[in-house]
Amino acid sequence: MKKRTMYGLLGLIAAAAGAVGGNHALGNYLYDQLNHPPVRLPEVEEANPVQQEGRLWARAMGGFQEASLTATDQVKLWAAVLPADRPEEHRWAVCVHGYGDTYESMGAQGLWYHSHGRNVLMPDQRAHGKSGGECIGWGYLERLDLLGWVNWILRRDPEAEVVLHGASMGGASVLMVTGGPVPRQLKAVISDCSYTSFEEEARHVIKNHAGTIAPDVPVPAPAGMLFSALRKTTLRRADGFDLRDAAPVEAVRQSKTPTLFIHGVEDDFVPAPMMGKLYQAAACPKRFLWVPGAGHVASVGTDPELYWSAVTEFLAEYVH
Repeated sequence: MKKRTMYGLLGLIAAAAGAVGGNHALGNYLYDQLNHPPVRLPEVEEANPVQQEGRLWARAMGGFQEASLTATDQVKLWAAVLPADRPEEHRWAVCVHGYGDTYESMGAQGLWYHSHGRNVLMPDQRAHGKSGGECIGWGYLERLDLLGWVNWILRRDPEAEVVLHGASMGGASVLMVTGGPVPRQLKAVISDCSYTSFEEEARHVIKNHAGTIAPDVPVPAPAGMLFSALRKTTLRRADGFDLRDAAPVEAVRQSKTPTLFIHGVEDDFVPAPMMGKLYQAAACPKRFLWVPGAGHVASVGTDPELYWSAVTEFLAEYVH
């Protein structure tokens, strides 16, 4: 989830919510806006050179292949796949982007994994990029999509050892995967700046950031009321999908998959203390990394040496 993208979205919400009548209209407005994230313009650069280099590398798609998958609800999904130089080693990394972006935003992670001998699969999450879908699941619907991609890998490489690595909403998605049965070939998960639940994150953003992006427009209703309107509309329009099910903190209570939690100390968009809550709740083998000076989704570029040292040490323990 990109901070500037959500700030812009909240500006629209704050400006328009006062003009729409009643919870029903407000819920419809919020639903329509949130489930159609703005397209990221190609000229918008990353906050640091490491992530900008990774984005441009991914965008160039040198040596990449394109893959497609039909989700359990018949949504057509798309991913970029880069085979390893030695694919017989059967090592795979699935890199999962956040809200309002595409596979390109995980270019820094994908480039590192490929340079370290892994096959890399970088999906566009549903309702993003080249993937279809009308409703974003904030990690809950996406968990099944990611299991579909893992099974896509296993059909082609039954000996695969798979790592899931996601950032922001992608970090939430990979954690949600671990809340149920997973293939034995899924060896580890790395979650970078995930929220504890969509509800807690939505309430935080509405309460703490609406004034930043629209200082002259008062928030038209308490955060709880806005979330309630959105939740009721989503239940009605998205085949009974309950936004409260998008709760990584509950998924990790059931997890047995080794997990590395990463968060930037300066992240005030997905508040840094959320990582502590996730870590404490997790029932799986686990490690954590705080990255000093890093804001939201910026840890990999703020201190690459610290970031990748932690990832390397973690994977060495759980992946051959």
